[in-house]
Amino acid sequence: MSDAYTLSLQEHGLEDVQGLYRQLLRRLRSHDPAAYDEAVTRYHEEVEAAVESSDADPVEVWVRYGVWLAPRLAPGSLMTIAENGRADPAPDPPPLGAMLIHLPEDTRTRGFVIAMPAEATPAQRETAALLCE
Repeated sequence: MSDAYTLSLQEHGLEDVQGLYRQLLRRLRSHDPAAYDEAVTRYHEEVEAAVESSDADPVEVWVRYGVWLAPRLAPGSLMTIAENGRADPAPDPPPLGAMLIHLPEDTRTRGFVIAMPAEATPAQRETAALLCE
């Protein structure tokens, strides 16, 4: 984890997202190898390149990648989760520092956490436990 990434996480008040996305990538590799190859290429071309640049906010780059990655596993909608646990459609671009989850269209499929506040409220954590893996 780079110093810039760590500082950006602290600035936006988020937990590290890299582990979440590694889990999504592992699932994608077994679910759709072609989409996995595309995700790896996109990671190298967009995430690595942008994070190495001092002009980009590393957390913004990572969150954009997660927002792009989740629908490759299951089409759905990006939602923000308020401190009271209420879900609302996320604006575009999604707010940094907000809890973000991807809810699949198929209601039998659990959602994916895209970004979790470092100091998430109990209601936010309960929402993630209820709706996500």
